[in-house]
Amino acid sequence: MIEEPAGGQPQDTKFADAAAARLGIRIEGDRAVFDAKSLLASLGGWTGIIESAVPPTAFLIIFSIWQNTVLAVSVAGSLSLISIVKQLVQRKPVTQAIAGALLTAISAWLALATPGGAKDYYIPGFITNASYGSVLLLSILIRFPLIGMLVGFFKGWGLGWRKNRSLMTRFDLVTGLWVGLFGLRLAVELPLFFAGNVQALGIAKLILGTPVYALCIWFTWLASRSVILAKP
Repeated sequence: MIEEPAGGQPQDTKFADAAAARLGIRIEGDRAVFDAKSLLASLGGWTGIIESAVPPTAFLIIFSIWQNTVLAVSVAGSLSLISIVKQLVQRKPVTQAIAGALLTAISAWLALATPGGAKDYYIPGFITNASYGSVLLLSILIRFPLIGMLVGFFKGWGLGWRKNRSLMTRFDLVTGLWVGLFGLRLAVELPLFFAGNVQALGIAKLILGTPVYALCIWFTWLASRSVILAKP
């Protein structure tokens, strides 16, 4: 049984809510709930999943059939732009829309203006995965594992939980799971990129995208639920 840090209790704050969303859970009264509904919400709902998958899928299909980089980039970019405008109209966080627009623009420019052509469309994804993986790994090395920090925000523990060796070990391992996710993406996709196999690279990105991300959230819940559900 895990001993909960003294004073730990879920807090109804924007930090606790944001942490809960990232962990794939929702709050019902004083209970933390993880189920298909909460998992789906953490992925942006069906709309968010579809909107994130459609542009790269369109790019992959169009390039595979016609080998036309300009057409593939134009269609994928247009679909991404529609999604970004929709976010703005629905008054979702502007920073998210700006980040999406920037990544789309960079991907399109790389595919059209660099010698690598279509395969360079995927370079921003490599940078994103390397960045996330590095930050998560660094958090483990400096003894502030990010998954533990999220749970700590949600439970209202502050930093006191870090004195609990059992919790530190648990959250080091769970955070390491996410490091493994981003590392796996790079390990699979980079060889395909350097081999110039755009079709296989696109398929790998789709498989290692939302499906594996959702699986990692599920494993995170399995590893953390006894702590999350523990009474103070």
